Amino acid sequence: MRSSLLLPGALLVLGLTSCSEPPPPPPPFHAVVQFRELMTWVIDPAADAVWDSVQTIMTEKGTIEKFPKTDADWAVARNGAATLAEAANLLMMDGRARDNKEWMTRARRLMDAGEKALKAADARNVDALFDAGTDMFNACDGCHLRYQPPDTKPGAAGAMGTTAVAATPAPAKK
Repeated sequence: MRSSLLLPGALLVLGLTSCSEPPPPPPPFHAVVQFRELMTWVIDPAADAVWDSVQTIMTEKGTIEKFPKTDADWAVARNGAATLAEAANLLMMDGRARDNKEWMTRARRLMDAGEKALKAADARNVDALFDAGTDMFNACDGCHLRYQPPDTKPGAAGAMGTTAVAATPAPAKK
């Protein structure tokens, strides 16, 4: 008789424990580096790779047109563009996003500009790559004007300065 009483009790305990929900899994994403490091180590170098790939530099000695010429040059521009487009996702992660409206819109603009640069690099289109670089600059500058703390803006002591140079696209060479 005793064993028959234990069995229903054990089933009751088993039933009660199986109704409780397991703990939620950890979030699928988490920031590994600080925001400033993400900007310095990932986003800035990726943007610079695109910006540096197409330039018109005017000096006292004349004008220098710079644009990708080799497979390696185009790969640098492409890799920078792809990194920048994907890094925009990192800006939208919980813990990094400053708000769910303007911040997300600005990060999306950066992603779109990076995608545009990636397509231009894949097509080896110098003019389109330059235009995408302009879109990237506008996306970055707009965000920096709105969100960058005053003590870290270019010209401030200890700032992560970026230098922008207005230029015209280099003529497409085939």
